[in-house]
Amino acid sequence: MDDGADLSRAITDLKDLGIAGDDITVILKRPDPEEPEPFPEGTRYIVVPDDSRGLELAVGFAGVFVVSGLLFAFTTPRLGLVLFMFFITLAALLAAACFVKVGVMPILIDVEAPAEESGLWNDEFEKGRVLLFVSTRDRRILKPAREIFEEQGAYYDIVGRRLEPRPVSGAVLRLAKTERLANRPGEIQQRS
Repeated sequence: MDDGADLSRAITDLKDLGIAGDDITVILKRPDPEEPEPFPEGTRYIVVPDDSRGLELAVGFAGVFVVSGLLFAFTTPRLGLVLFMFFITLAALLAAACFVKVGVMPILIDVEAPAEESGLWNDEFEKGRVLLFVSTRDRRILKPAREIFEEQGAYYDIVGRRLEPRPVSGAVLRLAKTERLANRPGEIQQRS
């Protein structure tokens, strides 16, 4: 689903159908995960940071491995050459991992999302789209909920079990508050 006013309208429409706040979870990517989102009150949302958090650690370890490999290569040439190759390989893996986007895949793995769909969901998430998880036991709500998603032009799947995403890998779970409460410092609730 696309981000913006249509997303908030879809959430409001789903709540009007009788879907409770705990049964709706939005997953989105933002540069600043601390900034509150303008969703209807009680909406659970997970913010995945869109920055290079942790990059310094990986680059630092890669540098330590390169220096250690050079140290061993010059001090003990026979054993050092093997250790040099090992440390350089580790450094290369860490450096390559810095440029790989993790996306929403750790959350989808944690929630045990259908394997055939999770790749598509992750790809769409990386293109800037938002994931919206809605759960209900009332089958009468399925048709109106489908109509809401179709009206927004959103891709949707109906899964036979409840998927309740939790924040992993640096993501933050938040609960949307009304403007009156959100303007007070420290009022945004975090749950893990």
